[in-house]
Amino acid sequence: MQRLTIGFGTAMVAAFSLAAPGAAAGVELIGRATVSAQASDLSGLDNLIGNNIPHDRFGGWGSAIAWTGKGNRYIVASDRGPGDGASAFRCRVHEMEIVPPGLGGGSESREVKVTIERTVMLTTSDGQPYWGNTGNYKTGDQAAGLRLDPEGVRLSREGTLWVSEEYGPWIDEFSMDGLHLRRITPPEKFLIAKPDGEPERELPPHNTSGRQPNRGFEGLAISPDGSRIYTILQGPLIQDGALDGENERMGRNIRVLEVTLATGATREFVYPLNSASFGVSEILAYSETGMLVLERDGKSGEKAKYRSVFAVDLAEATDVSGIAALPAVELPKEIKPLRKRMVVDFMDRRHKLAGPEMPEKIEGLAFGPDLADGRKLLVVTSDNDLKDDVPSHIWLFAVDTADLGGFIPQTFAAP
Repeated sequence: MQRLTIGFGTAMVAAFSLAAPGAAAGVELIGRATVSAQASDLSGLDNLIGNNIPHDRFGGWGSAIAWTGKGNRYIVASDRGPGDGASAFRCRVHEMEIVPPGLGGGSESREVKVTIERTVMLTTSDGQPYWGNTGNYKTGDQAAGLRLDPEGVRLSREGTLWVSEEYGPWIDEFSMDGLHLRRITPPEKFLIAKPDGEPERELPPHNTSGRQPNRGFEGLAISPDGSRIYTILQGPLIQDGALDGENERMGRNIRVLEVTLATGATREFVYPLNSASFGVSEILAYSETGMLVLERDGKSGEKAKYRSVFAVDLAEATDVSGIAALPAVELPKEIKPLRKRMVVDFMDRRHKLAGPEMPEKIEGLAFGPDLADGRKLLVVTSDNDLKDDVPSHIWLFAVDTADLGGFIPQTFAAP
């Protein structure tokens, strides 16, 4: 299938000596690109969905991104579609080329070239489409439902796709052609008893435990050796002090779930939010125990005040698998949460990202091929929710391994 070039952008970033408080001084924005909200994917779908949006609209893909380990090729996953699940949007992933500055355009080029190479529809093992709309659930057998909200994606060492999903929440494995291979069901504490097509009817008193609506498994990481996967909730579980009596957010303690793929064994760790009004959008492994976590507010443009990437290490954190409910804020002294160290502050004036064009939903993180000077390429993407007037953004950062405290590359499938 012929590839479609969908856009590019340029950026030349000045390096100031003053770093944002706590941020890694050596992190540098080296390129940026925007993708039009009107761009089309390669699905071939020709019908219209909610608000007369073409079903082949290339949007929502910034929710999740993973490097394939091959050149500048990435996998991105569109989330549940326009209207926050109100539309019959078929779930899909895409292969993209994202070429950093200095490659593909001459040594002095500042151009970030972005192309879409392939669109793959996600289906059940027997070929039934997965849909993003909220109503495609089954009360008696939730795992058999056809609603899917992909929020994180990573490649396995066997060459398959792992997807973290927000509705269930589930962790799903797909072939590279989009065929469902298996589903990992998390421990019972993550699941709600009464699913519903209306998010407010998934809140208390209808459910008193499990994930909050629209705040399920938001991010996904895979250990460098491929033996474990990690997923993180966008916000605390209901029973972990997530909400007050008016269902307003008050909890700060988010669970990170570790799954050992060979055995199915699980562990859980606590990631503390800086504010109950914030949420987590992504998690990315940089060593066997080191992770990057993207935490942000829910604002856009000039109203956006907080969005950062933190480094955490699981080695000294407490496994809270046996704790049924966590307090909203203050943890008992016997529980050690993940310690946070800021690596990237997207509001840092050095990066020149803050302002009217700051997207609301910065949601994708992936490492790419090493840069020519040996620094790590960190790719950041935004989710535009398939809105007609909101472009998608790609930011490319150069990160020194010293700012990560070490780095172990991911193991990919043999060519």
